[in-house]
Amino acid sequence: MSKLNHMPGGGGAAPAPARIPIRESEPVPQQKPITARPIRVALVLYRDDLNLGGSLRVVEILANALDPERVEAHIIFAYGGPGPIENRVKVPCHFLGSSGPFDILSWRRARSIINEIQPDIVHFHNPAFWLQAALIGTSYKKLFHLHGPFFPDKMSWLERWMMSQTSRLADATVCITRDMRQLALQLGWGKPDRTWTVYNGIDCAASETAPSKREARERLGLPENALVIGVVCRLAWYKGCRDAIRILERLDTPWCLMFCGDGPMRQYLMDLAGQAGLSHRTYFAGFLDDMSPAYAAMDAFLFLSKLEPFGLVIAEAMAAGVPVFGLAAEGAYRDTLYPLITPENSVFVERSSPGDYISPEPSAVIDSLARRINDFGTDPESYRPMMNQAQRWVLERFDASVQAEAMLEIYEFVLGRPTDGPK
Repeated sequence: MSKLNHMPGGGGAAPAPARIPIRESEPVPQQKPITARPIRVALVLYRDDLNLGGSLRVVEILANALDPERVEAHIIFAYGGPGPIENRVKVPCHFLGSSGPFDILSWRRARSIINEIQPDIVHFHNPAFWLQAALIGTSYKKLFHLHGPFFPDKMSWLERWMMSQTSRLADATVCITRDMRQLALQLGWGKPDRTWTVYNGIDCAASETAPSKREARERLGLPENALVIGVVCRLAWYKGCRDAIRILERLDTPWCLMFCGDGPMRQYLMDLAGQAGLSHRTYFAGFLDDMSPAYAAMDAFLFLSKLEPFGLVIAEAMAAGVPVFGLAAEGAYRDTLYPLITPENSVFVERSSPGDYISPEPSAVIDSLARRINDFGTDPESYRPMMNQAQRWVLERFDASVQAEAMLEIYEFVLGRPTDGPK
């Protein structure tokens, strides 16, 4: 997104003229520059829980990346109490403690807390329809952030209707991909002149404070001299986790597999690894509040999701200097105009049937990817140009500062501050 064009001298109040001295010897007082206060934004999420997924991490990264001299950010959690994000963000967190949409006391509590914050904009990253209703009649600008994925054909009539009301209530809609923006407009979830695409960002500097590989492996219980390939995801069917076990079967014996995350497939994957005789080469790290030790411990990163709205973990691995291997399927990481992955910065083998979230991948596809990983394990330096290109690519296009600047443009536009709209 390009920077907005501001007319010279446009916006804000004009400075008062200098006072003419009464006597020639009387000094003219120096005028203090008039500066506008930062835009105050309340970022709304369901709860401070890692199970919430990508939207939680997006808000954490955005809140920390916004310039506090230009944006005063607050995070509001509709449900539950403090979790890992409260300890990692640099901005105030507020907890409504709602037990659900029929908790009338939480409606009053929400209005009280938000009235105390007095935000210029309420930025919804999760729908929280009851909170939208609780704020009816207030003057706060409302911005809706669509993270997805969305499956309209599987949504109830009521869910689709409630989403369509965001178009009527919202002052702007933000989508994380161009495809999602197109879907939102088709479904009436946004207005064409007020619906924009802002790609997610990551903290590219996070790896600078990461532990050494040896320290990271000690912390995670991984063998010091093995080759470690890591998967970072919720352990669920659509993430392609069982393909990781099949790939490990084909990798040379120095390779071990580490799952970072948890979910309903954990026990199934443990059993599958045992049946394949790979329990001693498969490790389950669980949810990690801080992912930097995981990336520091890896020799390679494995991405197998059959459906991914964006692919934050791909960008994080690239920024940490970890080579990325994967099976390509549906996802905005393959965006034709603004892709995260390219043939020059990663190795991806096409899945045989994108959109099929259930069927096992044919052995020929698994074999092809395993050969590339084994090739890297034998000669890692030959992949150095790819790894360097990946780091540069992410830093230039997907650093959190890029996302924060794009969001600031939209905040200013919604408040009527710029003379041109976000691009």
